[in-house]
Amino acid sequence: MTSPPPPPGPVTTTEIADLLAWARALSRAGAAPAQWGAYLAAKADLLARIADAHAAEHACHADQARQVAEQARDLADQATALLPTKDTR
Repeated sequence: MTSPPPPPGPVTTTEIADLLAWARALSRAGAAPAQWGAYLAAKADLLARIADAHAAEHACHADQARQVAEQARDLADQATALLPTKDTR
């Protein structure tokens, strides 16, 4: 039996800067839905980590951040669903 992975550490400014740079690159490139879906999923994970890190100090704000993260996950799922299916004939 394997142990669960340790929880990720606090969100760093580098992670936030990288996510913003990714969004900027996607906007400039006219990215495909799959690329936006991956970005939105990463954004949702980052928002959830931020909410979890501050849940004890600011419970109501943590709840709002979790809701935003969930909405970002939903958008990621919707973007991925827009991908055309491959014809395997």
